[in-house]
Amino acid sequence: MHKFSRINGTIFYAYQVCPREAWFYYHRLNPHQENDLLLLGRLVHEGSYQRARKEIFVDQLLKIDLFRDEMVGEVKKSSRHKEAAKLQLAYYLYYLKHEKGLEMKGVLLFPKERKTEQVKLTAELEQKIKDVLKEMIEIFLKSTPPKPKKISYCRTCSFQEVCWG
Repeated sequence: MHKFSRINGTIFYAYQVCPREAWFYYHRLNPHQENDLLLLGRLVHEGSYQRARKEIFVDQLLKIDLFRDEMVGEVKKSSRHKEAAKLQLAYYLYYLKHEKGLEMKGVLLFPKERKTEQVKLTAELEQKIKDVLKEMIEIFLKSTPPKPKKISYCRTCSFQEVCWG
């Protein structure tokens, strides 16, 4: 199995917040697309940085929000899961470097909060991405998802009913 097989940006991000949610996405068990929280995220995403937007889709895995010059940008609704967003962007930079031979810089964009954060793919961050990918594959190859674990994110998760009925 290819090392990046089916691990897209959504799955990688979700794994940082909740491995169970990521397992569902990896196994193509997706929430209802009319979920209010998903719709809100889409509105923020589509309404932000219109002039600068150069969204591209890489290898049917990575949907990069902004791509220009030597910069990759990722737009998020809020900085609530900033570390997960940072790792997702680092995953994009890692993928582009190792699969496409492109060394890029990254920037996280939180338009509602008017915040940005630079992300550089350091050796330490690359090792973290490798470790996380290995861990993810081990979990995704199991036939059942990880057990539900109550976290603050559960209140707003589109899989809430699946886990907590």
